[in-house]
Amino acid sequence: MPKEDCKYWEKCYQRNAAHLEKYNHPLRKRDAEQENKESEDGVADAKKLAPNQKEEDKDKGEVVESEEAAANTSDTTPTPDMDAEKTENADKGKFETETAELHKEALNNIAGKNYMEILEKRIRLSVQQEYENLCKSNEFIRHKFLVEMPEDFYDFWKFINTLKQESPLKHMESVFQLQLVGPFEFLAGNFHQAKIGEPGDYLRHWRFYYDPPEFQTVFVRRGTGVHYGYWRDVPQDKEKLLIARNDMSRGCEFEFIAGNLFDAFLYYLEHDFVGTPFTAAQVSAAKKSLQKFVGDNSLELAKLDQLQRERQKNVVAKTFHRAGIVVPFERKTQLGYRALIVSDAELKKILALFERKDLADNDGHAKQAVLEKLQPVANAANIAVDECDFGTALELGIDLFCSGHKELHMLASSLLMPAYSLLQRPQFIAIAKAHMDRRSRDLDLSIFKVLN
Repeated sequence: MPKEDCKYWEKCYQRNAAHLEKYNHPLRKRDAEQENKESEDGVADAKKLAPNQKEEDKDKGEVVESEEAAANTSDTTPTPDMDAEKTENADKGKFETETAELHKEALNNIAGKNYMEILEKRIRLSVQQEYENLCKSNEFIRHKFLVEMPEDFYDFWKFINTLKQESPLKHMESVFQLQLVGPFEFLAGNFHQAKIGEPGDYLRHWRFYYDPPEFQTVFVRRGTGVHYGYWRDVPQDKEKLLIARNDMSRGCEFEFIAGNLFDAFLYYLEHDFVGTPFTAAQVSAAKKSLQKFVGDNSLELAKLDQLQRERQKNVVAKTFHRAGIVVPFERKTQLGYRALIVSDAELKKILALFERKDLADNDGHAKQAVLEKLQPVANAANIAVDECDFGTALELGIDLFCSGHKELHMLASSLLMPAYSLLQRPQFIAIAKAHMDRRSRDLDLSIFKVLN
């Protein structure tokens, strides 16, 4: 069966196999005729201008030679700034040259089948250049992880470099069984030469099964589900963030354990690090080095109790992960949040239907039974959103996510997306969507495993 012509002709950007198999992408007839006419006119014009052009080139050549001679006789001494500028200009020139060559090649093949291939090369080149530019500053963290890091994060990075300047991440892992991940890996340069991934790959980087969008992992006890990270109620928060801990193997509950990374590291050494007689001296030395670093640099570190008290004033509901949710709430008018029409105990009882053997043995029966019970609860939450009580949908969406049942991802998304949107937290929408698209119970959740 002959292929049809695509309605977008040669300007179509679809590259999937099914589309290419079904449609042709020829150059439009009128475009081809116009191009041939322009080409013939261009050749004729070039022949007319050739004599005059040669004279102009000759005159320009003489001027250029004079300028080069003057430059060569200059006694200007090169400086480091000049060298850096030359390097930057060389990189820029290389990029512009490659782009120009691809543009020329594309124009030469405008009427041929290689046009889309050339266009894709140009796009890849542009993406690679953008990625390399991002790697030159901490803007990479905000761009790829959609958050900014607080001061204690950068101070802690300086501290671990005092323990081991070369490969500090490997040192922390080999001595303390502690993997410093996510933004720490960027500071260590691990992302600089890595393959470029999809946006969702970066958002899933070390995001464990029960991690809500508000949580960002930075510490992982090697080979386990024990991990620590920053808790943000608002994506833009980068001051006085609480540090939370979760053990994925034990469920969805989080515990606030510190007000800064220094105290979180000490907590880890006391509670999660499994030491031996051979590591006792190194642990003691690390604690002393930490205290000295904090004192020498006069660091004012936020304390857990104070931060928890301040946050607790704004918590409107506990949720299954026990960390609670924070939304704007007007206590006089009670606007911003209303309780679900079922208690936590009743909600857990509904979700327990997934575990009933008589329902689980029948395909889809358990899911259908749960959805029928949840529908009135979800409808009430949606009505609450319409009446500006955004926290209600957020609470139910988080609870469904924390239940761990992937069958409820669609319902959870239908609650979380509008709630985060109306709360002006769009970064959490992207994080939640990326996570639920490929939610995994694995313990090795590194992006580098995906890209290799």
